[in-house]
Amino acid sequence: METLAGTIQHGDRVTIVDQFGKRHTGRAVMRSSYPNAWVLNMGGRHGTPALASDENVVAVRKGRR
Repeated sequence: METLAGTIQHGDRVTIVDQFGKRHTGRAVMRSSYPNAWVLNMGGRHGTPALASDENVVAVRKGRR
């Protein structure tokens, strides 16, 4: 069975939930060294990073291909 985090590809918009239950959306930039995880660009002035893994991914919207 493939996980939701396993379906992420470069350029996808990924929604994650933080430890407080708040949702955040960012763009997948690259794979992380953490197993089955992606680094997200959450936006902001300097492109704030976040980590999307099996534990916190809520939704994935495919980017343009």
